[in-house]
Amino acid sequence: MNFGVLFGFLVYLVILAYIGWWANRYTRTEDQYFVGGRKVHVLAATLSDKASDFSGWLMLGYPGSAFKAGLGAFWAAIGCLYGTLADYLLIGPRLRIYAGKFRAITLPDYLEARLRDNTKLIRVLSAAIILVFMTAYVAAQFTAGGKTFAEGFGVSVTTGILITVIILTAYVITGGFFAVVWTDVVQAMFMLMTLIIVPILALVEVGGLDSATAAIASVDPAKLHPFGGKTGFAALIFAIGYASWIVGYLGQPHIVTRYMSVEDPRKLRRPGIFISGIWTTIVLWGAFFAGFLGYAMVVKGLIKVDDPEKIVPALAVHFLPSWLAGFVIAGIISAVMSTADSQLLVASSAIARDIYHKVLGQELGKKQMVNISRIVVATVALVALIFAIKGPGVIYEMVATAWGGLAVGFGPILTLSLWWKRVTKEAGIVGMAYGLVSEVILEAKIYGWAFNPNAPGFFGTLGRIFDGVPVFFINFFVTFFIIIIVSLLTKPPEDVVRLHEQLFTKVPVEKTEKRAIARTMSQVENVFAFATSSGLI
Repeated sequence: MNFGVLFGFLVYLVILAYIGWWANRYTRTEDQYFVGGRKVHVLAATLSDKASDFSGWLMLGYPGSAFKAGLGAFWAAIGCLYGTLADYLLIGPRLRIYAGKFRAITLPDYLEARLRDNTKLIRVLSAAIILVFMTAYVAAQFTAGGKTFAEGFGVSVTTGILITVIILTAYVITGGFFAVVWTDVVQAMFMLMTLIIVPILALVEVGGLDSATAAIASVDPAKLHPFGGKTGFAALIFAIGYASWIVGYLGQPHIVTRYMSVEDPRKLRRPGIFISGIWTTIVLWGAFFAGFLGYAMVVKGLIKVDDPEKIVPALAVHFLPSWLAGFVIAGIISAVMSTADSQLLVASSAIARDIYHKVLGQELGKKQMVNISRIVVATVALVALIFAIKGPGVIYEMVATAWGGLAVGFGPILTLSLWWKRVTKEAGIVGMAYGLVSEVILEAKIYGWAFNPNAPGFFGTLGRIFDGVPVFFINFFVTFFIIIIVSLLTKPPEDVVRLHEQLFTKVPVEKTEKRAIARTMSQVENVFAFATSSGLI
């Protein structure tokens, strides 16, 4: 084991431990544990949002994809950037306004209040979606942590997974939302520095961009084509396949919870979009070039890796002094933790608050609820640990599956409920139930015909046409239209429609009101004229 790398990493752990200790002083109630008392500064909320979004996928999965696919993988960065902007324009401000109005702490809180669901079905479905796909998502983060520790410290992937679980679970249990937010801020800066420094060093060592592209072209020219060598309709499908991440942003509970916590919803557009957009652009460029240039270095024999998803930690260890490489390894681990901590917190709220407290009606003190949530965090982490050890081990695919399930389960109903006053609880129940069941069936490939190019007949034809497009991208729009159709066949409560109009519609003054104002002004003018002519004023 390289003790210089270990030293740098331990310094980072000390910083995290201090933040957890500090945050624990502000975690006394359920509201503080889950949304920070709704007093989080927009800068902290924005950086925390992006750190929670770009997980081990950014530091390991995406560079690994660029390593394998080449230039075509950049479409994924485009999808992520526009997805980020869509979140801040379509979701953030309105969700924060509604959450404040309903005093909603979790996403299920908001959906139940907005759709006036007294059956508790929306809350139960929300909890099921979160538990199924968030646990899978956390498992992907644990796998990413395991790979990073394996590359940086020479331990086995399983040992690395265990270390990741212990560190991450400890500070989530200790500090709740405040610990998550402020460690995310630190982690966002580590991620930014890592993805600026490592690609620059790789570019210098490989001899410049021309030298890198020449080396790649000598092995696989298709990696220099923006559509992977495809043309026509196949090129469009190729681009959609990578850019499909865009729709997922509208339904990620661990991301949208940040918007519910911010102190002022108006700041989510400015400066929120500016901060988030700049940070996202820089790290996506860095992650892409780390993988792209890393492949060129492998072709030239400058570096060796046994797994494309380990290219960033391998570059860090190759280029940097051991103590500084420890900080970079910490930056990679920080990406893993910044997402997994948020996901553990959301998963714990699904059980402790949404099921135990709201559905089962168990009344407990606020401190007791926080303690139950901490127990749930440990339990979910244990289940995710088992999945991480026994799972496929490909971070890009694991994240895509979990991301897609959350996107389909929450994205359509969340977007429509914020922008369409006509959406109903029946539509929400049907849409979320369909999203949960269909994603479990299709993503898990329970049926061999599901989007399978090799299947016979109609389903095989569909599979060949859309080969490369994730299941969740198509399923998102199917769910969206299901919710619209059911809403048109049912009727929302009048008070819900009125509230939506009051919050988000600039209702023009009626003609009768204008006439009443004109009459009042005329009467005031007559009184003033009479007083003047009478010498009273």
